[in-house]
Amino acid sequence: MLAWLQLVRLPNVLTAAADGLAGWLLAGGSLAEPARWGPLVAASMTLYAAGMALNDAFDREVDRRERPSRPIPSGRVSPRAAFGLGFAGLLLGPLLAAASGSASSAAVAAALALAILAYDAGGKRTPLGPLIMGSCRALNLLLGLSHAPALGGPAAWLAASMYGMFVAGITWMSRSETESGRTRNLLAGLAVQDVALVGLMAAALRAGRFPGARAELPLISPEALLLLALVGLAINSAAGRAIREPVPARIQGAVKAGILSLVWIDAALVMAVRGPAAASAIAAIWAAAYLLGRMLYST
Repeated sequence: MLAWLQLVRLPNVLTAAADGLAGWLLAGGSLAEPARWGPLVAASMTLYAAGMALNDAFDREVDRRERPSRPIPSGRVSPRAAFGLGFAGLLLGPLLAAASGSASSAAVAAALALAILAYDAGGKRTPLGPLIMGSCRALNLLLGLSHAPALGGPAAWLAASMYGMFVAGITWMSRSETESGRTRNLLAGLAVQDVALVGLMAAALRAGRFPGARAELPLISPEALLLLALVGLAINSAAGRAIREPVPARIQGAVKAGILSLVWIDAALVMAVRGPAAASAIAAIWAAAYLLGRMLYST
């Protein structure tokens, strides 16, 4: 069982759940409707786990050289089983999304499944790899927003696109996670993340234009902006250590910091649009992801 949890990167699966739930709340959905948001969150988690399984199945030869302890090269999970899990998850994800009662949800989930397959089957090795991965996480946030008209409108599109850009920066960094002495990808990835954070702050300042906006909340949420600033501090600190000492452990630490910060970005957006009570539901996911991340690798 441990090998399978490592294969799908369980801590990261929870960050995908945060995307789905955050999108639902940004769209104006209620936590009191689990029959509607539950399938969206389940679809997000299923598609993420499927993507991780396929990632390692397609990369098995590279991992034999660079990461021999991973589940497939170590022989604990067979390539055939990993491919089976991955493709089954890509098929199941849109079905789960459809169970939320929205054809738009099923369509977004299907687009996400195709983007995941495009990345894993070869896109990751092209210059467009980080962009494809970023589009996957942008679509994951939009999956939660899929019950809103026009996927939430321009404010939501800005948030999703900047969120995807942030993930593209993490992916750019991760291209050096098995190398020593190289900082180009670290510097480029960090620059992309920092620009994306500025865009996310701009989205938070447009909180009143989200479909889930609460009229009683202030137009500007200092708490949301503070959360995003703290995310910036965390990722720049971790990346700074990796830049000063560019070895795999430090680089993987910077990548992990970026991945776990995704939950806080979700929480900040929800804080701006729905207030602290709704944001606390997202923040609770971080605690679980962090604890699991201490036991299971997430890069």
